[in-house]
Amino acid sequence: MKYKSKKDAKKWSMETFGRGGLIATIPTPFHDDTLEIHEEDLRNTVRYVIDCKNDGLFFLGNVGEFYSLTREERMKVAEIVVDESKGKIATMPQTAHHSAKEAIMLSQHAQEAGCDLVVLLSSYFQCSTDQSVEEWWGYVCNKLEIGTVFYDSPLSHLVTSDTLAKISRTIPNVCGVKDGRPDLMWCADAERKANYEIWVSDPLEDHWPQEMKVMANPCHCTSWHLWLLQEPGYTPIRDYTDLIMAGKWEEGLKKYNEIEPGRQLLNEFFWPNYRKGVYVVGFWKYWLELKGVVSGHKVRTPLLNMTEEEEDWLKGRVELLAKGEGPTSMQPLKPIRFR
Repeated sequence: MKYKSKKDAKKWSMETFGRGGLIATIPTPFHDDTLEIHEEDLRNTVRYVIDCKNDGLFFLGNVGEFYSLTREERMKVAEIVVDESKGKIATMPQTAHHSAKEAIMLSQHAQEAGCDLVVLLSSYFQCSTDQSVEEWWGYVCNKLEIGTVFYDSPLSHLVTSDTLAKISRTIPNVCGVKDGRPDLMWCADAERKANYEIWVSDPLEDHWPQEMKVMANPCHCTSWHLWLLQEPGYTPIRDYTDLIMAGKWEEGLKKYNEIEPGRQLLNEFFWPNYRKGVYVVGFWKYWLELKGVVSGHKVRTPLLNMTEEEEDWLKGRVELLAKGEGPTSMQPLKPIRFR
């Protein structure tokens, strides 16, 4: 941790992320043949995210397939990420578990490994009221010194902005919120009710300029855009963020619009599948493979691997994107699994 104790967590987190901070969420690379953790690819991904000028690294989340990893694997990934980042970027693993004791154990390990924050979901079994969420968070955070990020996810019970604000005011190490709705008005309401002592993030990069305009403490936590639409030496999201935060709105929007074809491509394969219950981690991994960052793109069950037709489609679209051709250069991908 880059601060002394839970009493300092809010202040450190706000100074690090609450003024236009960018937090990237990354996948967990596997060997395609064995589906075991690919350490070299994981280290390459960490370096790549750092070189894209991001402020934070969120790993072992939904994109990181935490639900398919053992406790030992999750601990191993945390240790590798901290070792490879070498303090160049803030590190925050998701240490969520439906068992409070397991969540505490994973969070304490993350603190010992040198992580800066942990991201938690409320228990995703039998935690179905605001009262149970409050009690669960109080129990878990009381056992921790490390700061926590409240992931208000549809995977667990979504809370009201009043409850979120109450939790953030009464628990000293709750530092920020990743909203999973997403709902910018809910975010603004939660931030205000929390006395502006935490940052609250709408997770969509599409909304990020508006979030910077609306929120008092804007933070972008988290998206795959930060490593798919950026690369070392070309960091348009970092650039337009800095411009807008400096009050250069029109100049920032021009830079924002520069990556609209890539943004449309991401939305084109994400939303149709997501609405059908398919989380497209394999697509993001494959795009990262096409960039040369990782060597494979297989996912573990219960996620679905890409079909050959999907691979050919995405490769063609990424190649067209690299040539500067627009989003209508190829036919859109239909949700192949649901024809």
